[in-house]
Amino acid sequence: MSINSVGSGTPVTAAQIQGMDLETAMMMVQSDRANNLEVQLKGQLKSVADRNAQIAELNSLLTALRTQRPGGSDTEKWANLGADQAAGKALYDKVIKAGLTMPTGGDEVNEPGTGIYDAKQKTFDTWAEEIKGKIDSLSSTQQMDMLRLQSLSNKRNEAFELMTNFIKKFSDSNAGIIQKM
Repeated sequence: MSINSVGSGTPVTAAQIQGMDLETAMMMVQSDRANNLEVQLKGQLKSVADRNAQIAELNSLLTALRTQRPGGSDTEKWANLGADQAAGKALYDKVIKAGLTMPTGGDEVNEPGTGIYDAKQKTFDTWAEEIKGKIDSLSSTQQMDMLRLQSLSNKRNEAFELMTNFIKKFSDSNAGIIQKM
């Protein structure tokens, strides 16, 4: 087996290692380890990016809700979810997609005579708190993901460093044998 075929992405099996010289076998195993760590690292990066997108989406929703929230201290005051019917429907759909609690009994989010979805101030406040909780939860998970990402990156770097050391040691050993001959 040549060094060029090392790291082909297929798992190393005991049958492949049998009959190989030590250098190639060690390179093959280390390369397989490095490739596995690379795949895990890519998956973890995607997970971090996806979570960042979720947090950004929730922050955007929170900003939109704060913009539409009625002013003052009257928690029973109603306000539209948008400037027009399309904007109200779009914000309503985002609220549904985010899985926020919909009020019941007289406080429902609905389309009164204007045709624009509206909600009470206390509903806007409840949604804002729910979103903050979701963002906090995602941020905590994100911190754990970042720790795992760092760990995977360190392991991958270690695997490549070990491969480099194997190559150097065997090269030095072969050079020493040839020089003695």
